[in-house]
Amino acid sequence: MKNEKELPIVPENMNETGMSPADAAFVPKPDAWKVLIVDDEEEVHRLTRMALDDFSFEGRELTILSALSAQEAEEMIEKHPDVALILLDVIMETDDAGLKLVRDIRERYKNNIVQIVLRTGQPGLTPQKEAISEYEINGYTSKVELTAEKMFSTVTASLRAYWLSYSLNRLNLKLQKELVERRRAEAAVRRLTQFQETVIDNANIWLDVSDARGRMIIWNKAAEFISGYSRKEVLGKDEISARLYPDLEKRKVIQQHIEEIIQSDQHTDDYETTIRTKNGQSRTISWAFREMRNSHNKPYGRISLGRDVTEQRQLETQLRQAQKMEAVGRMAGGLAHDFNNLLTVIRGYCDITLARLSPKDLVYSKVKQIEKAAGRAEALTRQLLSFSRHQVTTLRPVNLNALIRDMTKMLARLLGSDIDLRVRLDEGLGNIKADYGQIEQVIMNLIVNARDAMPIGGKLTLETQNLDLSDSNLSQRIGIQAGDYILLSVADTGCGMEQDVLEHIFEPFFTTKEKGKGTGLGLSTVYGIVNQSKGYISVKSAKGKGTSFELYFPRIGEKPPISENRQEIPDRLSGTETILVVEDQPDVLKLTSETLHMYGYNVLEAPNAGSALLICEEYREKIDLILADVIMPRMNGVQLVKRIWKMLPALKVLFMSGYTYNIIEQQGLVEPGQNFIQKPFTAVNLLRLVRKTLDEPVKALKK
Repeated sequence: MKNEKELPIVPENMNETGMSPADAAFVPKPDAWKVLIVDDEEEVHRLTRMALDDFSFEGRELTILSALSAQEAEEMIEKHPDVALILLDVIMETDDAGLKLVRDIRERYKNNIVQIVLRTGQPGLTPQKEAISEYEINGYTSKVELTAEKMFSTVTASLRAYWLSYSLNRLNLKLQKELVERRRAEAAVRRLTQFQETVIDNANIWLDVSDARGRMIIWNKAAEFISGYSRKEVLGKDEISARLYPDLEKRKVIQQHIEEIIQSDQHTDDYETTIRTKNGQSRTISWAFREMRNSHNKPYGRISLGRDVTEQRQLETQLRQAQKMEAVGRMAGGLAHDFNNLLTVIRGYCDITLARLSPKDLVYSKVKQIEKAAGRAEALTRQLLSFSRHQVTTLRPVNLNALIRDMTKMLARLLGSDIDLRVRLDEGLGNIKADYGQIEQVIMNLIVNARDAMPIGGKLTLETQNLDLSDSNLSQRIGIQAGDYILLSVADTGCGMEQDVLEHIFEPFFTTKEKGKGTGLGLSTVYGIVNQSKGYISVKSAKGKGTSFELYFPRIGEKPPISENRQEIPDRLSGTETILVVEDQPDVLKLTSETLHMYGYNVLEAPNAGSALLICEEYREKIDLILADVIMPRMNGVQLVKRIWKMLPALKVLFMSGYTYNIIEQQGLVEPGQNFIQKPFTAVNLLRLVRKTLDEPVKALKK
């Protein structure tokens, strides 16, 4: 007996599904009906062949196969699995050989469509009905009744049953294949859908899809995160637009713009709107819209793609503001430099004139008024320089808590009784590095502005706080570099400001106050001082809801000095030394020379660096001090001094400039520690610093 295996129940030219490509649309009839005669008597084979010699069914003839034993029958069935009918002798080599073969066909070979008709030469040995039913035996005949008519009837009925079973089996296999293919296609669709959903959900861009009626059918995680609305709140509904744009008029305008973009077939990818999120925040979204159309060009939905550009737009605004302020600052610094040269002449000649006049002289008081006016002009110039970050500063550790406590009484008197001043100081507050006087000026300016914004009274809160902005995301949201900061906030409950005013408040000479009540330099000065201290400033305000200024200063580990050691300045201001004054502004050169002459100094004048070099070659060791302007055409003062020191290494130097020490140092000109005097200067300040420089050792410049 061969190894047990499943016997195919379809022809050999069929694939594993039971159908060839040609069978996909119909079930073809076999070329011939195969009939297997299984009998141990050769005479039965001969008679059966004779009886079926002229037989045909459904236009097909028979192919007669023979087997003389059950074993031969099994071999024949394996060779011809498409046998349609088996005429099987019940008793062959054993009494149950026929039934055993039937059992093998049905159970081991799993062939349930082949028709089996049992035949016996002993009518009394009919198989039990249970066996006929169990093994699906299709008929039972006696060899004694082996007539052509009887044979035709049996074979016809059997082939008809086989053809029906065969057709049903083929159709069933076809259906099974279609079912497998459908399930495979459904699985592929599910995988594709899952893949698409994963891609859509993991995209960091807002994606939503709505149908023709505006109902939402896709709402990805980015849309959930940005808007705050979940899928459950949005899908299947058409009300999300009203939530994102609560203002009806603005919503109508936006919807109209979107429709116009789509109708004109423009692929606009940067249409920006401001939405209101679920938690009430405003976010700026850059949109791209696409309309979906069917094969008849009829719209059936819309795709919306959105990028949250809120932080990007804030940074762009900050950059534009910084660039604008930098440009204005450069202009202010240049104006202050030229103005300082003029003030130097005015203040200097006032000093010279007053020194020659008695207080009883008629013009004495008038000259004093000129001097006072020049002093006020000098104060304005300092404000300009502070805005442009070019003012002379003394940076040292400062504790804001101590500074504010020192100012509290003065601030209370300044504000008056109708304004409630509340001071909240962080007791563990760190220190900042700044100019003490400038920070006082910042607080005073902010307090005065707050007072003016509350004409009928209100509440003013002055607060300090340690702030950790090591989280780069948090610092970027605020708009400053990551690090440790000290926060100084000044918040009032005054009239507030509108957005168009906020955009200009730090510009020089911009003011909302009445004419004669402000120069417009207060907040620009604050801006300049904060930037000069490497800090940041932001302001929040709304009309009728007050204003809040937040100043961020880098926190340092140094402590403020206990006391300031001031160097005593000699009382004797006159001298007899020879001083070379190098100044490219004729009026400043004349004034400076005249002032020094008045106090006994021998003065040599040089209008430029070339003249100064010639004078040094002529007088050499007779020159005790060179007073040189730093910024001059062709050769600046520092370059000039380095040239002179090659031939006069013991020459002492005092630099002067209408620009400040800070900007000159930033440009790599004057080095730290060098003597420097800021224009405009008074005669007393000039003489003091000249005397101080002459009495000190030479401070050499670096090579």
